[in-house]
Amino acid sequence: MNKTNPHTLHREFRNLKDLNLIDNFLFQEMLSQKETGEEFARILLCTILEKNIGKVKIIPQKNILGTGTDRHGVRLDAYIETISDDEQTSLNAQIQSDIYDIEPNNSYEKKSLPRRMRYYHGLIDTQVLSSGIDYENLQNVIIIVILPYDPFSQNRMVYTIRNQCIEDPKVPYDDGATKIFLYTKGTEGNPSQALKDMLRYIEKTTNDNVTNQSIEAINNLVNKVKCSKEVGINYMKSWEYEKMITDRATKAGLEQGIEQGIEQGIEQGIEQGIEQGIKNFISLCKDVNLSEEDTRAKLLQKFSLSSEKIESYIAKYW
Repeated sequence: MNKTNPHTLHREFRNLKDLNLIDNFLFQEMLSQKETGEEFARILLCTILEKNIGKVKIIPQKNILGTGTDRHGVRLDAYIETISDDEQTSLNAQIQSDIYDIEPNNSYEKKSLPRRMRYYHGLIDTQVLSSGIDYENLQNVIIIVILPYDPFSQNRMVYTIRNQCIEDPKVPYDDGATKIFLYTKGTEGNPSQALKDMLRYIEKTTNDNVTNQSIEAINNLVNKVKCSKEVGINYMKSWEYEKMITDRATKAGLEQGIEQGIEQGIEQGIEQGIEQGIKNFISLCKDVNLSEEDTRAKLLQKFSLSSEKIESYIAKYW
């Protein structure tokens, strides 16, 4: 039987210079830094969508709250809007820009991804349509998720999802909602060489994977961000924060386990203590307003547990 090692309850520390763009921290910092965010997002969108995009505006780490205090919210790593030529020439123009959310997802949540995307779309829509504005003016929303695993087991690099009429797919039905899943290792379909190279670079962000001018431009931005003192401080803070949550939960659990071990045997006590630590960890995740789905991802990321075990703990302690 696989047992959780109490000494490996949080991720091994990695230096900032060793992070890849598939790592959420680096991707988020690339988007949030003033000197890199807009150009990084623009190049990325040009490559993914295979079209020229002149300019974008970006709001990093945008929190969208649920419709009530008991409803889930989401944090978008990048809330991006394209800027049309009209907007650049007329401040009073009514602009129909597209909205993008781009994010990597290293956490294996294959089963819940479609419903997660449905929830993202719904919450974004509540924020972008002002009272009194006709529904036909609702902006297009495109959610792009970059994954190191295959979300639909078809070995495709690109999965583009839109709503359609089941009985007759030829019936026009454009609700402006699109989901694009990008599987970095996919081989099926006919993705462009530029996209293949970009996804390879995102998964393994090294000079060896710089193969064209777009990736070279992004690589220069990545190096700038990795050398930033501010980003280095942010990285240490994020690491220390996650480690603090994990350590607080596991310490309490292990202490309880050792107490129980005196009467019940050390091994059994430690096992029970680890479970108590996981219980505490789930409780702390709730305290800092993480969603149930994000808590699952954190458990998968930080503990040596099977998906079945995680589900049992969520059912028991959430």
